[in-house]
Amino acid sequence: MKKILVIDDDTYICNLLVEYLAQKGYKTEGTISGKNGIKLIDKGKFDLIICDYRLPDTDGLKILQHTKSKALNTPVIIMTAYADVKMAVKLIKAGAF
Repeated sequence: MKKILVIDDDTYICNLLVEYLAQKGYKTEGTISGKNGIKLIDKGKFDLIICDYRLPDTDGLKILQHTKSKALNTPVIIMTAYADVKMAVKLIKAGAF
């Protein structure tokens, strides 16, 4: 069973994604804190990380960099409600999906 981590400070979005993915048969964990997300990444292996770019205690780029620094090949999908082409390019160059 694939394991997915969802990190989004919007509780509704986080819970919605976690519940939807669980209904589709994935093992899911969710958190509304970037720092807690980093702790979860350090504790266990995830097959996919879905992360909001703007978080109150960190950002999606730092989550991506932390994941890559652990030499994990885990795909990281960064999502945001804000249109910022420069940041999107930077994230993609850093390895985000």
